[in-house]
Amino acid sequence: MITKPIFIVRMVAVLSFFLIASTVFSQKVIYIGINGKLTTLPNAIYMQKVSTTSPKASKVLTYMLKDSKWEKIGSEQYKKLNDSIYQINVRTENFKGITMRNFVRQKDGTYQFKDLAYEHVIRFGSASSVAPLLLQGQVTEYYEGGKKKSVSKYNNNELVSNENWNADGTKYIDNVFYSTDSYPFFNPGNEELHKHLLKGFRDAGIDFSTISGSMKVGFVVMEDGTIDGIKIVKGLGPIINGIAVDSFASLVGTWTPAKLNNHTVRYFQVFPINFKSDENHVEFAEMRGGILHFQTY
Repeated sequence: MITKPIFIVRMVAVLSFFLIASTVFSQKVIYIGINGKLTTLPNAIYMQKVSTTSPKASKVLTYMLKDSKWEKIGSEQYKKLNDSIYQINVRTENFKGITMRNFVRQKDGTYQFKDLAYEHVIRFGSASSVAPLLLQGQVTEYYEGGKKKSVSKYNNNELVSNENWNADGTKYIDNVFYSTDSYPFFNPGNEELHKHLLKGFRDAGIDFSTISGSMKVGFVVMEDGTIDGIKIVKGLGPIINGIAVDSFASLVGTWTPAKLNNHTVRYFQVFPINFKSDENHVEFAEMRGGILHFQTY
């Protein structure tokens, strides 16, 4: 028979265990919409699942909505080294490695943070949350070589404005958006765009059977439907890169510009091109409903 005092002690111990477990082992979901807006599931295009596994460890899994299905595009493993430093194991398409996040909580509840990769500052600024990172206020980003990439302003994680520079330090186009309510469209049609690019490679004497790999060309669709700031985001060598840039520069036709919150805005368009030497063809991308689809030639 269990005496009353022992029974009470055991019940307190059990309740304490469940309280600790519910605090330490928890999960929340953050939904992110167009232009970084924090939203609900019906309007989300990104989803972050935040799991806390211990007082000093948490995990963030990021998903993107593709063809009505959630596809994982990245993960971050957070380890709290002390009250002002996170060590983060990052796995995304663009970066795989360890970053360090220094942060200090401000009087208004926001955080001043600084992200370092390989002991070099890659980003610093202000945020409402540092695990995961939700931006609030001014944020500065840097290229790998240390030159300034952008200075942006955010309001509740939504991009408001930015100043931008190229990797060589020269000025780029300002106030460019990367996620909008409606995307740019080439008015003569994607078929004409693809034919023009294909002709550019063929006129230059490129043998597709000798090229394998993918490249990405970036440019800004301006408010008036013209394009500017053509550059290589991911290249395949000087010759191929040059042909691609020249082909976009010589493109005849206007674009329907992007819109955000019923306003026409500048949009940074990334255009992937895949070369498949084993099949002797090229794949060009087109944007439909915010999703890239490839067409083979």
